[in-house]
Amino acid sequence: MAASALLWITIYFASRALLPFSATYRKWDKTRRYKARGLVPSTVFLAGIVPASIWVLASDAQLQDVPVVGTTARSLLLSAVATGYFIYDSVVVLYHVKDDGAAFLVHGVLCLGTFGLATMYRVYQLYAPTFLLFEMTTLFVNARWLLLELGLKDSRLYLYNGLAMLFAWFVVRIVWGYWSSFSFWIDTVHAYRAAMLPVPIVLWYALANVCLNAMNTVWFIKILRAALKAVRPPRKAD
Repeated sequence: MAASALLWITIYFASRALLPFSATYRKWDKTRRYKARGLVPSTVFLAGIVPASIWVLASDAQLQDVPVVGTTARSLLLSAVATGYFIYDSVVVLYHVKDDGAAFLVHGVLCLGTFGLATMYRVYQLYAPTFLLFEMTTLFVNARWLLLELGLKDSRLYLYNGLAMLFAWFVVRIVWGYWSSFSFWIDTVHAYRAAMLPVPIVLWYALANVCLNAMNTVWFIKILRAALKAVRPPRKAD
């Protein structure tokens, strides 16, 4: 976990050192520069963690048999890398909470606790890669911010990226997320009844699952409203 956190912090500060070579970056204010720096580790993380999660889900079949307390070397490494990333993410967002807002801080802390406990106590190793697939949507979120700041809000690329973000969010975070959560709750109840999990672990994961699903739903509604506004023809003046 520590090595992973150090990796993401290093990538963040490397972007801070290299991005000033861009004339566009130098023209931005302090807040936009901070957001641009954050895109680098965020994009690197999703580019690595999504294929790795698919690999673990496809290759570690034994996790399907013991979804709550089963573990493999690959699943453990995956959750450790994710924990390190969310250590970095939570610290940076806390420092810049005025720019990011409380919702992103809560999201980071919930993810940190969730993957951190999975790594330390070797629980929910099947659900670590399952829910890390949510990071697919980050690609479109990052692209949306960049296109907006580059003055391409009225371009077709911005529109298509927005529609792709809406579709990906619905498929991955809503459909896949709620379906996987249904399985998560069934497996959690069975594990609790079999005394395989301590009560504090069960309570944390129950809270995190409810909160993260709620946040994903609220954000989806906001994305949907923005998409409808973008494709809706402007009203004619009377």
